[in-house]
Amino acid sequence: MKSPAWLCGYVESLDFPSLTRYRSDCPVCGKKNTFSVSDDGLQRLWYCFHADCNVSGRTGITLTKNHASKMFEKRAERPPDPTPQTFTVPDTFVSLSRSIEAELYVKRVQSYDAYLAGRADIRYDFQRNRAVYLVKNGNKVVDAAGRSIDGRTPKWYRYGASKRPFTCGVHTCAILVEDCASACSVSNNATGIALLGTNLLAEHVDILKQYDRVFVALDKDATDKAISMVRTLHSHVPTKLIVLKTDLKNMKKDERDDFIRSYIDR
Repeated sequence: MKSPAWLCGYVESLDFPSLTRYRSDCPVCGKKNTFSVSDDGLQRLWYCFHADCNVSGRTGITLTKNHASKMFEKRAERPPDPTPQTFTVPDTFVSLSRSIEAELYVKRVQSYDAYLAGRADIRYDFQRNRAVYLVKNGNKVVDAAGRSIDGRTPKWYRYGASKRPFTCGVHTCAILVEDCASACSVSNNATGIALLGTNLLAEHVDILKQYDRVFVALDKDATDKAISMVRTLHSHVPTKLIVLKTDLKNMKKDERDDFIRSYIDR
């Protein structure tokens, strides 16, 4: 079966050395650790080991001359690439209203107000059955993060290779959270910025230091990591910790607004 164009682009964008193999969850069927890619420096071959996957069967792409030459360079000697990966919104992204389940999920996690107000661009990916939050740099879409709405793994799927966080809101005060839904839930009172994980990257710091104040509000089980982030960020921008007993996106609106204002109005 011929692989779709987006999958070819995804495989070529994977950042791993030539003459090696890459193993991950399958971007098509979502099965854990079944997707294998090999790179011989001139082409990449990929295969999903899951019997029911529609990309089962070996296929390949010929790498561009520019990409192939880069892959042969030693990683330690490679200068940073100043040109960010381009991202094309897949044709499988449609209006959120096309899926009742996706729309209900967005409402349940307190993202719907941000969606209606235009603070968040949320779509439905009918191929992977995910509610998708578009990651933007200004008005340009540079990536996307999709949340499974049927229990499939991984729970969150990153579509592109950008290291940019998801941002929701235009306030001068920012609240750093883990996921897009939490960022949307606080965006009426502060700019929600989602790490899309629990690791603070240099790219995140560059964006966060543009705000007047930053609050770090990770889930309760990541408190130690949150404290470390506060220490790192405090040298760039006034930063404080928000201790969560309940996930922000699980709070009722009035409860969450009062909770957030108790910190940012001090």
